[in-house]
Amino acid sequence: MLERITGEGWDKLVLEWEEECSSFEEDFGDYAVASLPVLAELARAAPRRDAAVYGLMSDGKVDVVCQANSTLLPGYTGKVLRVRHIVLAPRFDFSEDITIEAYTETLANVFAGVLGLADDVMPSDHIKFHLKSPAEKSFGGAFTDALSGHPAFSLVAMKGSWIYLSKV
Repeated sequence: MLERITGEGWDKLVLEWEEECSSFEEDFGDYAVASLPVLAELARAAPRRDAAVYGLMSDGKVDVVCQANSTLLPGYTGKVLRVRHIVLAPRFDFSEDITIEAYTETLANVFAGVLGLADDVMPSDHIKFHLKSPAEKSFGGAFTDALSGHPAFSLVAMKGSWIYLSKV
């Protein structure tokens, strides 16, 4: 399940991830510089119903954060939930103990959380899930292959680095 992260929660995440980076002799200031500022601004802003930062937690730690926003887009009937700026905790990048299976399981848990958002918190008929790395794209291909023909979806596709789903 994904949990919304706001200002105080964001500050806690930053401290946690600074410690993780430091434990691998890495500089947090250089970690995910394209996504973390975007997520920080949204997490610290006044709450919005249609856009927020969400995190996947395990064992009291944040495993993943991402941006989710639900909006009307041209070419779609109903709202589209877009999930972008998916950032895994530094341990997923730097630890040699994290297996590819643990990585893909974590992504699968994020995606399950996104389905929950689309059904409840940010009701949306369509989902677009952005993937960044080759490992994530491999997951996306396997994921869309597994869901193809599932009765809950009228569309399941991988287009570039995006997973597209339309619910029935």
